Amino acid sequence: MSDTLSAVPEPDEATDRRQAASPKEHPGPIVFTVRLQARPDKIEAAERALEKIAGPTRANPDCLEFRIFQDRNNPHLFTLLEHWISVQAFLTHGQRDYMAEYVATKDLIFEDMAGEHVQEIHPLNAAP
Repeated sequence: MSDTLSAVPEPDEATDRRQAASPKEHPGPIVFTVRLQARPDKIEAAERALEKIAGPTRANPDCLEFRIFQDRNNPHLFTLLEHWISVQAFLTHGQRDYMAEYVATKDLIFEDMAGEHVQEIHPLNAAP
């Protein structure tokens, strides 16, 4: 895991870093990238697990964007792009009922997980 704010998944040290970054430190919208590597025999299970959380996550009014990407050259690798109204919204999302099955099974499906808080340096809607 990087030293930045971690995103879904929740190994113990990632949970500690997320809790340390309060909404006051990141008061506005926040973007996370999450990189997941499915276990060799779990690619289809990974696809199903991610598809299952996609709809409810996108329906969450605090979620501005939730996208799932799969590497074309290595189908074991997935990247999530998550855009939330705040850190607190992201943290609350991880506790929602629709995330329970994912959280309970993610370690069986994915062998490597890393998340980062990223910041756009040239927003599309910024004034010239």
